[in-house]
Amino acid sequence: MKPIYFPFTYISTSVARALHACLGETIVYQPLKKYLPEDIQNLAQQDVVDIRFPVKLENKDEKNLAAILKEYDAWRNLHQGGRGLHPDFFKVMRNNIPFFDDTSASQIKADIKNISGVNSNKKEPDPVFNAQIFLSLAQKFDRQNEKIVQDLASYETARMDLIKNLRAEDETSPVVPGYQDEFRSGNLADSDHMIPERMEAWTLLMGCDPIQRRDEISGFFVTNSRQTIDYVLEKTSETEKILAIDSMPMEENSVDKMATCSKDLMKNLKIVAESPMPLDHDPFVVFPENFKFEKKVSLSIYLVPGVSPLEYFSRFLSFDSAHSGITKNRVKLKNTLIGYIGFSD
Repeated sequence: MKPIYFPFTYISTSVARALHACLGETIVYQPLKKYLPEDIQNLAQQDVVDIRFPVKLENKDEKNLAAILKEYDAWRNLHQGGRGLHPDFFKVMRNNIPFFDDTSASQIKADIKNISGVNSNKKEPDPVFNAQIFLSLAQKFDRQNEKIVQDLASYETARMDLIKNLRAEDETSPVVPGYQDEFRSGNLADSDHMIPERMEAWTLLMGCDPIQRRDEISGFFVTNSRQTIDYVLEKTSETEKILAIDSMPMEENSVDKMATCSKDLMKNLKIVAESPMPLDHDPFVVFPENFKFEKKVSLSIYLVPGVSPLEYFSRFLSFDSAHSGITKNRVKLKNTLIGYIGFSD
């Protein structure tokens, strides 16, 4: 069983490597094969992530989707001067994926219907198709935001080095006040917009994954978003925290030991996901005491008892999901596991 990253389709290199160190190769869903980010391709080639494309589009549909995304880019450049996607861009998209409601957005919707051949006399747009649009835009926003954070972090490092040099300080001198910790931890990131909408769109994508209906199904879903885990826990009153690790080492010289520990952890989590309750699940994993590390992450794992993954995530859909087959198929897993990985120094 592999962990599945949610509810994002873009994952930064630092987060991907942290998940790989703690949990092994992580599944990352992608809305479109044509627009796969290069950095995610590189991670896949190194077996850090397992890329999946749950929805297979026909050539005509793929062209329609590409045209729609091109229209969005044109709208963005017109209204924001080519500065990239802004959080307010998503706030105009509300009622349905991709969430149109104001005058300008309604005009875009009309243009999109003309491009894709959809009009009021035809059937309603496919929610999965619309989810792909939304997730593609969200991915572009997340990539843009990650680059901004990295650039700001580089600037902050250079600024602090310059101040130290001007003061003739060495590496042992007190830290110059600044935003270094915020940049390290991602606290200045702006990618946690519209979590409920992301959850709904991502769930539609996950529900199309044929592997999630076979014996290779995964029941462990992990996020590094504090807003996401708070939202999930708020909506899931029956969750039980079954594992909390305050510091998991992530040093290069610990790779082999971490690989063994992560395999043992995933093996035990698979047993928990497949077993009826109650289940004696302690202890899961023990890390050697002689680990030496500077950077570390925390890991919390929550159990949703008696609910399969497909049934669980269907809770986050705001409409009848019967068309997608999310709850129709045979399920092997008895429970769902949700993980949160947090970063510290």
